[in-house]
Amino acid sequence: MNKNEHEKLFIRFFDYVNGFRESDGHFCKLLEEKLKHIKGVTADALFIAKNENWSEEDCLLAELCGLYHDIGRFSQYKEFKTFSDLKSVNHGQRGFDVINDNKLFEGIAESDSKILLDAVHYHNGLEFPKDLAEESKRFTNLTRDADKLDIFYMLTEAIKTNSLENHQDLLWNLPIGEANPVIVEKLMNNTQALYSDVKSGTDVCLIQLCWLYGINYRSTFIKLKQTQTLELISLILPQTPEIKACLEHINLFVNNCIY
Repeated sequence: MNKNEHEKLFIRFFDYVNGFRESDGHFCKLLEEKLKHIKGVTADALFIAKNENWSEEDCLLAELCGLYHDIGRFSQYKEFKTFSDLKSVNHGQRGFDVINDNKLFEGIAESDSKILLDAVHYHNGLEFPKDLAEESKRFTNLTRDADKLDIFYMLTEAIKTNSLENHQDLLWNLPIGEANPVIVEKLMNNTQALYSDVKSGTDVCLIQLCWLYGINYRSTFIKLKQTQTLELISLILPQTPEIKACLEHINLFVNNCIY
């Protein structure tokens, strides 16, 4: 990946997504928020790659992984009026199809195109195909880390600015309440919890903390520490013994991954 190709793919991305603007030239509110998320993931992907001392060429490619990771969201929302994959289509698969159908990576080296396509395709999956190439895994793992970083950023910014009530979608429009013991057990056992077990906004926060067990790069943990993610999330959780134990456990895990 060189700078000319990098710039070309940036232009193609925005040429494509600009086609989803309303008649007044603006995006609808939800697509505007999605584009803001994409820009955040793009910046976080570059941050991780640079801090992991990746080559300049790999940093350019990592940034593009962040930029394109949610390109499937635009046609998903236009067609189904939802971002719920369960109620519509897998947005990773949709992004893969959008890129190929619109020939967005035409003229790009096949090796780079495959890495980008795989990162888009699998960034939201529970696991990778067994035959996924190691280079694709490396960039897909980075994309997954960057995606999680921005979701945490959106939540903690709402907490810091006392505006969480205006962004209830961040907690799936569920009230803060008792924690589901099933999710607590998963967190304390260093395993991923299931979205189907979510009963409250507290569960949403805990299930997101379980994501930390799937973080791939030390730089991701460092940024989570620098932005006081755990401390901020703790402010909105019930101060029960089980929640305090969960927070102590996950904080120890993060520190062990950094130091």
